[in-house]
Amino acid sequence: MNDLFLRVKGIVKKDDKYLVIKRWVDDRIPDPFVWEFFDGEVAHGEAPDMAVLRVIRDTISVEGAIEKIVYTWSQMIGDTQCVGLAYVCNIEADDAAFVLPEEFGGWEWITRDQFENYIENRYVLKDLEGVVL
Repeated sequence: MNDLFLRVKGIVKKDDKYLVIKRWVDDRIPDPFVWEFFDGEVAHGEAPDMAVLRVIRDTISVEGAIEKIVYTWSQMIGDTQCVGLAYVCNIEADDAAFVLPEEFGGWEWITRDQFENYIENRYVLKDLEGVVL
């Protein structure tokens, strides 16, 4: 069987800072949260541009706007291929307007040189090497 799914990543940028969110992954480990950019699966029939804006809205309850697509990726997960599009987005709202769902433990604005201190997914860090955000 050839399974394929599409994911989007939203890298929210404001001036020279980037918004990372702390997502719950597993309460059976000492630190059950991981820092990441906005990330989600594209629903069947949904346009990727609309999906990344939905993911931002569903995560922090504010509207985003797309600036550009910055990279794509593809990886195999068992028999399934995951293809992704990474967008740089912006938001007009200030932090006071953010409302996080229960599975998120917070957010922070970080500089690009802090990515390695927050983002644990080495594939994401590798993908960002040399990319102009």
